[in-house]
Amino acid sequence: METLFKMRIEKIVNEIKKYFDVDVIALKSFDALSYLFADMYNPPPNELSVMYVIINARTLEVTTYVSLLDYFRVIEYYGNTSIARFIPVFSSSLKLPDNVSVVSFEDMRRSIESVMNDAKVVASDNMSSCESRLCVNVKPIVDLVRRIKTDVEVSMIGEAIKITEKVLKEIPVLISPGISEKEIAGKLIELALNYGADGIAYSPIVAIGRNTAKPHHSPQNKRFDGAEPILIDFGVRFRGYVSDVTRIFIKKDLPSEYSEIYKYIELICNAIDAVTSDLRPSAKASYLDSIARDLLKKEGIDQFFIHGLGHGIGVDVHELPRLSSNSTDILMHGDVVTVEPGVYIYNKFGVRIEEDVYINESGGKILTSLPRVIYL
Repeated sequence: METLFKMRIEKIVNEIKKYFDVDVIALKSFDALSYLFADMYNPPPNELSVMYVIINARTLEVTTYVSLLDYFRVIEYYGNTSIARFIPVFSSSLKLPDNVSVVSFEDMRRSIESVMNDAKVVASDNMSSCESRLCVNVKPIVDLVRRIKTDVEVSMIGEAIKITEKVLKEIPVLISPGISEKEIAGKLIELALNYGADGIAYSPIVAIGRNTAKPHHSPQNKRFDGAEPILIDFGVRFRGYVSDVTRIFIKKDLPSEYSEIYKYIELICNAIDAVTSDLRPSAKASYLDSIARDLLKKEGIDQFFIHGLGHGIGVDVHELPRLSSNSTDILMHGDVVTVEPGVYIYNKFGVRIEEDVYINESGGKILTSLPRVIYL
């Protein structure tokens, strides 16, 4: 945990110092703190127990204020981190075993104010703390740091993908007539944890038969009749980073009501190939979306492509950039994005296939390797 935590601290400090000569960096926003402590949250909570991080930009010493409720969990994850000091906070001051001092919220506020007042220039992602002092807003820089992945971060995403694909390879032997969507979802989660995932990236989407036409279908008691197509959208968390993979599972002898699905699968695969061949730094996200949309339009099915082409992934499953028709984002070296065109014919079937792609100077490197169609 120390290596990843220290790397994220250094990324933030180094990026800020490219633009500003600051003494202290004060971080309070959800995006900053959930990034720094991503390893600890599986999945990320609505509220964080880490309250404030103060970084000495000259020495890289880090002071972290954390709720007493989660103090010991934070210590379990980051207690050996050489650059950081963790201070528990409660409604009143008290002493813990091992001579650990718990400070009150008012004591925390005064300590942070003192550090900021002593600094010549403060960088903060919370401008309400910048009154009456020389202070620069670095929230956009923190957002950029989250978005642009280092080689280490890409490797963590790659490990999450490997676990996901290992799970999906196992699924066909576990699927038999009578199994329900909920039961398949349970097997996905169980296998992921057995194979080393820290948790899941999001609630799995498992859709059987006509339910595949619902893009965000929640697993229900619908049972597999032995011949229907199955769509699975699944991702895991590993060391704070996520995967996001979608595949179609089908029998080679599908019943006639699903006979058209092969044509749609081919079109979706062609759309993915067309997009990934054009992925590169400086490419407009809206243009990439239009590549897939125009290809489907030629076949008269673009009206069934009812969502954007994809999105960034990292410590969260939906990050910048957004790949959609109305996005203003432009790809950058270091982005990791999904490419997931889909078509959904209501009350019949749907097809979505999703690849995870790393953007580097050479273009787009596809990190996923599982066959796009998995036969049962």
